[in-house]
Amino acid sequence: MKVLVVHRQGSVLQMIKKELGQWHVEPYGNGLEGLMAAKLSPFDLILCGQDLPVVTGIEMVRSIRNLSVNRRTPVILLADGTETEAHSRILQSLNANLMTMEEVSEMKNLEIE
Repeated sequence: MKVLVVHRQGSVLQMIKKELGQWHVEPYGNGLEGLMAAKLSPFDLILCGQDLPVVTGIEMVRSIRNLSVNRRTPVILLADGTETEAHSRILQSLNANLMTMEEVSEMKNLEIE
């Protein structure tokens, strides 16, 4: 499984990479780099933070949904505890999910081929 992970904090990128170690993880530190990777290469899953430098997580997902080879790729945004009902509606319209780091950590037990 090929996973695009975009987060501003290097320590979080490393933790996710470690948790999902059985999968091929491509880490990026800002939304623009993640967006460019998503436009050029297909992924099985996209996991990103919301408060990304250059391009925010929601802007990145919106662009991916409009103009990339990953239009239908599952997207998970990391919850940071500041989400509102309006935020949830935006994510729903973009067909993206919200998960905590604990839930992401549990993904390592999934048997996906």
